[in-house]
Order: sequence, then C-alpha cells, then structure tokens
Amino acid sequence: MSIQSHAKDGILTIQFTDSRILDEAQLEKVTQEVLAQLDKSTEEKVILDFEPVLFMSSSMLGKLVMIHKKCKEFKVKLKLSGISPDIREVFKISRLDKLFDIAKDEATARKAFLKRGLFG
Repeated sequence: MSIQSHAKDGILTIQFTDSRILDEAQLEKVTQEVLAQLDKSTEEKVILDFEPVLFMSSSMLGKLVMIHKKCKEFKVKLKLSGISPDIREVFKISRLDKLFDIAKDEATARKAFLKRGLFG
C-alpha cells in the first residue's frame, strides 16, 4: 500500500509512504487508494501529507486536481502538507499553489483546521 491514513478530531490524514511517485501504474494505484479513502470516510476535513515524498511525476499534479474536484463534490475541505521545496516550486510555476491550501507540515495543517474563528 502506498498510503496510510488515520482519522482524529474529525480530520482524515492520508500520508503518502513512497519517496518517489513516478511511474504511471504507481500513480494510478495511489490515486485510487486516496479516492477510496475519501469515499469511505465521513470526515469533512482531509490532509494529504507528502512528508516522505521527494519526487513525483508531473502527472501527479493532474491527479491532485482531480482529487481536489472530488473533495469539492463531497464538500470536504482539503489541505496539502509536507511538500518538499522542489515540489513546492513546481506548484508555484504551475500556479497550483493558488488552488491548493498548502501547509508546512501535518501539525500546521491540523492546527489550521482546528482553529475556530469569530464565526466558526
């Protein structure tokens, strides 16, 4: 399995376990695993944690956009965390840093979800 997941405080955290997400078969497998977790979860907040990931193919960006759309359909709030500086640069170049809410690490993403605002 290329992901691990756990739910706590109404937040589902899905962590990628491979340091490289490169070939198409692996990419498809990991995408299906994430979608299956989203499908069976009742949590309304999801963190995709990329902490161990050092390299990923550009095709993964398209899969992330698809996952983002699926989260919108399910009315689930999505945050990405633990993205390496090199991969973060690709997000900036492709302007996907504007689409995704990206946190430094899982703990920061969790804190942001748990923070209550004036109307929250």
